Amino acid sequence: MSFPRKLLILPPVLAGAAVLYLAISGKEAPKRAEIGETATVVRVVSATPRSFVPRVTGYGTVAPSRTLDAIAQVSGRVTHINPSFKRGDFIAEGDILLTLSQEDYELEIAEAETDIASADVDLEELALTLETQKKSLEIAKASLDLEERELKRLRTLLERKVISDQQVENQESVVLQQKSTVQDLENDIALNPVKRKALEQAKAKNQVRLDTAKLNLARTTIRAPFDARVSKVNVEIDQFVAAGTSIGGLDGVDAADIDVQISPASMAGFANLAFPGLLDTEEGVFRARRSLDRLSATVRVGSVGDAATWDARVKRVSDTVDPDTRSVGLIVTVDKPYDTIRPGLKPPLVKGMFAEVELSAPPVPDQVLLPRNAVLGGQLMTVSADNRLVLTPAEIAYQVDDVVVLKSGLATGTKVVVSDVSPVIEGMLLMPVEDEAVTESLIRAAGTTPDAAGKAKQ
Repeated sequence: MSFPRKLLILPPVLAGAAVLYLAISGKEAPKRAEIGETATVVRVVSATPRSFVPRVTGYGTVAPSRTLDAIAQVSGRVTHINPSFKRGDFIAEGDILLTLSQEDYELEIAEAETDIASADVDLEELALTLETQKKSLEIAKASLDLEERELKRLRTLLERKVISDQQVENQESVVLQQKSTVQDLENDIALNPVKRKALEQAKAKNQVRLDTAKLNLARTTIRAPFDARVSKVNVEIDQFVAAGTSIGGLDGVDAADIDVQISPASMAGFANLAFPGLLDTEEGVFRARRSLDRLSATVRVGSVGDAATWDARVKRVSDTVDPDTRSVGLIVTVDKPYDTIRPGLKPPLVKGMFAEVELSAPPVPDQVLLPRNAVLGGQLMTVSADNRLVLTPAEIAYQVDDVVVLKSGLATGTKVVVSDVSPVIEGMLLMPVEDEAVTESLIRAAGTTPDAAGKAKQ
């Protein structure tokens, strides 16, 4: 009985196996799915040649363009000091700084004038004497003529034995005396020009004394030669001042100079863009130094924004290189640094201020600008036409802030990766997305737009 029951379970099992077989036999075996290539999303900018304003930033200390160490040219006691002649105060051109005692120089003037008047009297006397001598000479010559005729008559009588030899000799003596008188008068008249010249020279010497005394008198009043700010005062009222003593110092307020120090690397790149093609020869360098007026400059002091800025002009290259930083110096000048004072907003540009100076040159066309981080190890990551990563050599001509200017341009429209890619595999598939924010920053960095972040506007 038990054996047949066990056999009853086989038919259902066999039926189930047959159904399963029929279900499986009608389907294909599953296929292995192939793994697809994944594109890496990257931010890019398109290389676009544009005009670029070369700029470089340096730092320096403000100093007045003109300074004066006022030196007393004469000695004397200080009798007057201008109330504004105090350190930090302002003095206008022509204002009296101080006055020294004048009595000694007034006495010298009076003495020299007296000597000149005496010389004039001597010259007048000499002129009258000359006229008298000329008349005396005429009389003496006439008398000599009479005496000579008398001598001739006596000699005739002597020949006739009418008179003695003694009478002739006496007349000859009279003639000789008269000739001596004529000769003396002629000598005195001949010496007259020499005497006049001596008197005129004495008068001229006294005139020099007079002029010197008047000049020294004028020098007792010391005036400011230009509009200035007083930097120091070394004298007090009633103090005796010797000639050659410094009475104080003045700083001109018409202009302020800044010796801007710029690193050699930055200066070299800036100069090559500012003076294209000139720095390859000695003559070109000389021409560049003579055309510094094509550069412009902006001076900034402190951190109060545009309120504390001044337009400046580049005057010359400094005569030395800073021994500590080995930086190159350029002298820039701000005209009328006190004319634009705005209390509470814009301070005066005074001596000793530490200033930031940005130099800029005329725009240079067709320059390719990129973010600094786009250049890695002298290479750029660019995107090919089929969106593959291509490593392209790149050489930087100049860097300003976080932007670089390439020495050799890229083809217009070349997409340059500006985002981090890791790992970097040349030929990898990319999905480029234009970074408009970076593009806008490059346009501003070019310095040719009105909103170029306070940079040079062209």
